Amino acid sequence: MRRLVPALPALAALALVLLSGMPSPAASAVLMALVVATTVIAVRGIARNDHDHLRTIGNLLDALREGDLGVRSAARGGDWTFLSERFNALAEHLHDERRAQQENLQLLANSLAALDGAVFAFDSGRRVRWMNPAGEALLGRSADQWLGRHAGEVGLASLFELPSGTIQAQVFDGAPGRWQIKHAALRSRSQSGWLLVLQPMERELREEEAQAFRRVLRVLSHEINNSMAPIASMADTLGRLLPDADSALDASLRDDIRGGLTLIEQRSQSLQRFLGGYARLARLPAPRISPFPLRPLCERVQRLMDAALVLEIEEGLWLRADMEQTEQVLINLVRNALEAGGAAPVRLCARAEAGRCHMEIIDEGAGLPSSDSLFVPFFTTKPSGSGIGLVLSRQIIEAQDGSLMLRPGAGGRGAVAEAILPLHDPGQTPSP
Repeated sequence: MRRLVPALPALAALALVLLSGMPSPAASAVLMALVVATTVIAVRGIARNDHDHLRTIGNLLDALREGDLGVRSAARGGDWTFLSERFNALAEHLHDERRAQQENLQLLANSLAALDGAVFAFDSGRRVRWMNPAGEALLGRSADQWLGRHAGEVGLASLFELPSGTIQAQVFDGAPGRWQIKHAALRSRSQSGWLLVLQPMERELREEEAQAFRRVLRVLSHEINNSMAPIASMADTLGRLLPDADSALDASLRDDIRGGLTLIEQRSQSLQRFLGGYARLARLPAPRISPFPLRPLCERVQRLMDAALVLEIEEGLWLRADMEQTEQVLINLVRNALEAGGAAPVRLCARAEAGRCHMEIIDEGAGLPSSDSLFVPFFTTKPSGSGIGLVLSRQIIEAQDGSLMLRPGAGGRGAVAEAILPLHDPGQTPSP
């Protein structure tokens, strides 16, 4: 319809001529001038209106380009109605896409925050741009304190030199561990950067080592016990078959034979008992998890030890663990501390921290030996030790979603054994 507006003056003049007849030359000139004038005015009005609509659409497109997806076109009339509808449909589509992208990014951020592995994002200059909570815990500081710093300042630059997927022993914030290192280049639009992921592998590797140890132990125990039992039985039988003192056998020779057979029998039985102790590692039962108060358990350990054990237990602590196995761990750790500290008292401290119970057994002995094998089966620094106490204790604690570590005491004096176990919510705890 808008396209016919410029022709309306000429059509009106033609209708006038057809109805009234041919006007005089003067009237014809006036009529022509009037038709031309009204046509020019109509054309200019339409052009001005189109220009306004085009400028409005241009402004709306600029707004879309700058990220304002809430703008909508209200232009109406002819083709402008169709164009406005298409523009509004495009703006709505882009708005829905942005909302879906934000939801996906939020889901990704929540997923990364829930990972137990540390995730770091760097820019092209390897300066820290982002890290998840596990990364903050790994470095011992909040992300705000690390943003903008180079990977070398954070202590992560050397990890980019390792092949991706490497398992590397590393110390972070004073805590040693083994980590799987993965890194990859990132690119978003015209920007580039780096992604670094550190996945803790210590517990998984220790579990694999423990499984391998249990398999070897079962084979050795079976084979050695099958041999030791008849050896001990045969030595006892031969000892009883020896002639008595009235026989013609030389007394000294008889005593030597009897002593040798007795020694064989004793060592066979000792070896069987020795293997039986190690077999406990292979037969460790699954923990029976239930809530229980910590202080009565520690007081029972104190009475069992009958030694200078000082308790510093925070009031109201309830553990969610296996009480019998936890008691055995405390007995093992306190006994080690008492043996290391001599006559000095040993402190058993416990406190709540971030939903976990931190139990520390602190002695004033000579300190930890310079060895990384304290938790290796069969390793011991005691002349009469078996090398299974610490290994067994750590397996018990880790089976209950906890951790056990040893570290030097304050000022390098003595040692601290720290066991961490989950706390039980006091509001859900029944009366003891």
